[in-house]
Amino acid sequence: MARMSRRVAAVLSVAILLWAGAARAGHEDGRVLVVAPPLARADALWMAAARGFFKDEGLSVTVRWVSSGREALQALNQSRDKQAGAVAFVVVGEMLALDAWQSTEGEFAVVAPLARDADGYVVVARATVRSPEALRAAGIATQLGSTAAWVLGEYLRAHGMSERDVALKHEPPEAILSWDPTGPDIAAFVVREPYATRALQKNGDAVHRLATAKGYAHGYLVLGASRQYLREHAGVAERLLRALDRGRRHAAEHRDDVIAFARDMFGTEPAVVDVDYAATERLLGVDPTVVSDMRNLVHWMKEAGLLGAPADPRTLFELGPLRATFPERLAADDPPTTR
Repeated sequence: MARMSRRVAAVLSVAILLWAGAARAGHEDGRVLVVAPPLARADALWMAAARGFFKDEGLSVTVRWVSSGREALQALNQSRDKQAGAVAFVVVGEMLALDAWQSTEGEFAVVAPLARDADGYVVVARATVRSPEALRAAGIATQLGSTAAWVLGEYLRAHGMSERDVALKHEPPEAILSWDPTGPDIAAFVVREPYATRALQKNGDAVHRLATAKGYAHGYLVLGASRQYLREHAGVAERLLRALDRGRRHAAEHRDDVIAFARDMFGTEPAVVDVDYAATERLLGVDPTVVSDMRNLVHWMKEAGLLGAPADPRTLFELGPLRATFPERLAADDPPTTR
């Protein structure tokens, strides 16, 4: 563990470089700037950086940690015309990836999904709500336009309802911590962990876990880049994917290393990391579930007014690098749709 801490300290010294100090890291083959939020679902990236797997692939990777996927995309957009210091790859959620794909008219692409989870998205309901049907006409709070809102939509549709059949309320996830489940306005929240667990601990028997997203949808973290970068730097994405795959396997087999990285790098409590660690399915591939989820997401975003036009979700991906490295992890060209 002491060896791990020294490695983490080395990564930290790289990660906190000033933006100008990363000036050589963007559009020069072998020097790669990745911008990512500090989410435990991205532990493949954490371990690839901490264990030297990028270096083994001949890459000098700088990771710039930012507060959110939206900030990562802003950094990508702002560096588009730079040669030195340009962002090569970003790590974002599935909804932000689709939004970036739309806003750039397809120039932004997903290179590979890194991870997904379903159990981390939870419908927390007051104790008297014991079935999906009991939510009809009831107040349900979630953050509109988020993955949790999409999960709610899929959950309702699976039980013969839609958002029109409930009283939808926009609330940030932290609002569940001040929720009075005995009040008349909100019968349930749909949130991502750790907020669900914290609400259950706070309210005891007054609330319960009605459902998770399992069987309905998944939240994803994906690795994205501009198609121009991928064209102009052939082979870089392939090397990055090989290193990330080693990081993925190391994370799955060494929970303590993941927890140590989060503690030393970000000051994250082990219990918080554990919630994500347990729920994360590490991917680095596109299986039929990914394709079905993306089709459902495109449909939902179109209905919600978040997507301007219908789209084939397969056009979101640039799968050349994944096909060159892990062809066995690609779904068939025309997997069955769920709608």
